[in-house]
Amino acid sequence: MAYDATRMKLLRAGSIPAQQRAFMEWLLSLPGDADIEYAARRQLAEIDRRLPNHPEVQYLRLLLSAFSDSETMQ
Repeated sequence: MAYDATRMKLLRAGSIPAQQRAFMEWLLSLPGDADIEYAARRQLAEIDRRLPNHPEVQYLRLLLSAFSDSETMQ
């Protein structure tokens, strides 16, 4: 991947908040031909199953919701 060097610099710098870093890692981990909307809905379902309404994942839910084409913010 062409952006691996940039990604690693950002991660090493520690300048990205944890939830944004988690979102970036999730997004970059998807295959190139992935259905991002479907993947975001699945990830939201996993978060809701494991950590429903947990305050530390609400921003991550917001980021994923932007890609899931749904009103999933709680």
